[in-house]
Amino acid sequence: MLQFAFYYKDVLDYWGQRDKDYLIFSLSDEEWRNVAILCKFFKVFYDVTCVFSGSKYPMANLYFRGVC
Repeated sequence: MLQFAFYYKDVLDYWGQRDKDYLIFSLSDEEWRNVAILCKFFKVFYDVTCVFSGSKYPMANLYFRGVC
């Protein structure tokens, strides 16, 4: 969900400028940077989770390749 929100960042910022009721929910530039950082972290976490939940037995070398 964060990935989609980040994709539509410009639209959401524009919406915040046009609709004053939405303004309290709009994010600052620093908060958008935090969203970008979290998206990168969760992408790595998701990829490693997919490796571990695969049909083959995961080994440490697969884990460390995905994390490092």
